[in-house]
Amino acid sequence: MEQSAAVKLIEDYKLEELLRCPYRFIKRQTAKKRAGEVNGRQLMQFAVSHIVNDFYELPPQARTADVVKQLAERWWTARVAKFDNAEHYWDSKLQAVAHLTAFLMEEQEAAPIIRFEQHRTFVEPLDMELTQIFQIVAEDPYGTNTDYIVQKFVVDEDEDVILTFQHMTAVFCNSAFGKLPSRIDVLSVMSGQRISYYPSGADIPQSLDYMRLVQTMLPEAERLRKSNNAAECRSCPLRSECFTKTAEATAEAVLQKSASLTM
Repeated sequence: MEQSAAVKLIEDYKLEELLRCPYRFIKRQTAKKRAGEVNGRQLMQFAVSHIVNDFYELPPQARTADVVKQLAERWWTARVAKFDNAEHYWDSKLQAVAHLTAFLMEEQEAAPIIRFEQHRTFVEPLDMELTQIFQIVAEDPYGTNTDYIVQKFVVDEDEDVILTFQHMTAVFCNSAFGKLPSRIDVLSVMSGQRISYYPSGADIPQSLDYMRLVQTMLPEAERLRKSNNAAECRSCPLRSECFTKTAEATAEAVLQKSASLTM
């Protein structure tokens, strides 16, 4: 069998969409994206990102809970039809804004070094480039003046996406910044859960191995599937089409090879 060409560039946002739904990702790559082809999760993520960005543009004394609510009214989608029903729309908004407010109040004094910027680096051990959009990179208030934390606000808790984010962030920061973050946070605005990972130099070989695994997975994306019971699949308009096809592999099956690399 002819071996697939090695992937030389991984972009974080594309990788996340692939992990959430490989079949939908490939369909979008091979056809023009139709107008309005977004789901409720994507609309919520868009709003959350803008709320966080606008919040941290303000001086610390102006960062209040009322401001978060005002920003939510500015950015939250009005496209109720993109949710299961009106109740789901309102419940999602109330839950997300409440948890987001709590997170931001905890980090009211944070001093972002990077805010919603895309960075690129070449990782020599992988012989590939990575691009990553950093939502928040901030000074670590409990560390030295060179210590920093990386934070990502999400509206879902896809385990594959979170694990990949942790590994990719460790590899990227080690390569681009020459120093690992003291903490990597994933902040779920739907559950209110803070998932924290504390990377160390001893973990870098495992993270590199994980990214090599992802690198080998990408050329096989066309035949990958998520589990039919995955949360992303339950609301996907391509679900029937996807699972009527015979899949030679699933995204989970491929990523199970990384069990020994779990944080």
